Amino acid sequence: MLKYFSSTQDFRFHLKSEKNNLSYDQLHRLDSSSFRSAFHKMWKLDADLVYDILQPLYSSTGRPAIDPTILIRSFILMQHLNYLSIDSWCDQLRNDKLLLYLIGADSPPSSSSHYDFISRLTGIHSHMNELYPKDHYKKPDKPKPKKNEKLINYSHTDTYYLFDKYKNGAEADRERMIYTLQLIMNALVVLPSADMGFIDSHNLTLSGDGSSLHIHASQYGHHVILPDDPDKEMYRFTAPNADIGWDSDLGTYYLGFTLYNISYHNPLKNIDLPVFVSLEKASRHDALSTISCTAQFLDICSDLHPAQMCFDSASDSLPIYQYLRSANIIPFIDRNKRRTSKEKEDGLKLTDDDIPICKKGIAMVDYGYDIQRSRRKFRCPFVLSKTDSCPFKDECSKSKYGKVLYINDGDDIRYGGPVRYRSDAWKKVYNNRTSTERTNNRILNDYHLHQMKIRGEAKQAFFSIFAAINIHLDAWVKE
Repeated sequence: MLKYFSSTQDFRFHLKSEKNNLSYDQLHRLDSSSFRSAFHKMWKLDADLVYDILQPLYSSTGRPAIDPTILIRSFILMQHLNYLSIDSWCDQLRNDKLLLYLIGADSPPSSSSHYDFISRLTGIHSHMNELYPKDHYKKPDKPKPKKNEKLINYSHTDTYYLFDKYKNGAEADRERMIYTLQLIMNALVVLPSADMGFIDSHNLTLSGDGSSLHIHASQYGHHVILPDDPDKEMYRFTAPNADIGWDSDLGTYYLGFTLYNISYHNPLKNIDLPVFVSLEKASRHDALSTISCTAQFLDICSDLHPAQMCFDSASDSLPIYQYLRSANIIPFIDRNKRRTSKEKEDGLKLTDDDIPICKKGIAMVDYGYDIQRSRRKFRCPFVLSKTDSCPFKDECSKSKYGKVLYINDGDDIRYGGPVRYRSDAWKKVYNNRTSTERTNNRILNDYHLHQMKIRGEAKQAFFSIFAAINIHLDAWVKE
């Protein structure tokens, strides 16, 4: 039962009052750079914000559980100080009073308390009693792509299905693991970052991307002999929910997950802040995750509605444009190089910047976007003195105004929209997209998720979210 939940006010009083009881060596360590920033992280974190989220996860009867605010601070401090193992971290807690002081504990919480807390939040317990056939992990049956190329294992039918599923919201898709962890991250750091001005909620541009998350587990499993059927080959896997995907950066298959995040770049403070983190199947294409993760983010964090969202060419699919526009979000998506033809279905030829090509073979002039009619206007380049002569001037239009061509969003939303593809305004917004790559790098490498000897999806998701929480706290402390 949840009997103890210390308030932030009590914890800050503890940091003030107990500081006088620290030894000279402990005070000297507290003044070092890593511990000074850790102190400020603990001070700024307001655990009161997650009480309503955590309270339903506990029973109303039974033995009193350890104070969850202590465990939240413990996990944040563990990652801040670059510990890669819960057991080694708990060993250090037992022998270091300064760490106990920083998390607000009188006695060190055990490693089992830490593991139980992860299970309580994610709703996922051990898979060690589950058995699977030998070929549980299967490589995709597609041809092996080249390095820096994506594995194409989806069709537009899949993205259309997700568009139909999420166009009216994502309330029915609240998976316990990611939903609870994201609610905690949202309450602890995302909304406070918006309140403090780290996230501009009035003109919000977000970016999304996935990254390969390799896990330290064997794809061959452990052979188990069944007493009732000794001839039947069954295997036990430490990460049965993982699967095999393609790492385009390394040019190899890997066992693990895809870490997908949606991030915000603050150009004034030069910081990147994750607002949504999800753990997807390693074999799942980013085009599918783009729709589902965006829908889940809008459901969980309804207070932050982006005006614009940026994605790489892996998300260049018509249903993704349709979904984003239906959610009143302007998509900024790079074009997929596999689409070699720059000709629309109606035979209209376009430049690489999506400008119509006239009969003479030169680009027409972009004359602006009509918001009310959702269409972009292009005019004759000869009339606007962009070329000296044109043999088709009378054939195209006898008007002095010249030939006018409109591209309507409804005809092909990929070529429409208020910001023309690869225009200066488009490039300025799209420059924000690299923020999500830097965020993935911080989670995987700066906070050592790739180095941690964890396997199951619950722990991977948990430490991914807490790394994202630490990234926000880093920005607060830097400020």
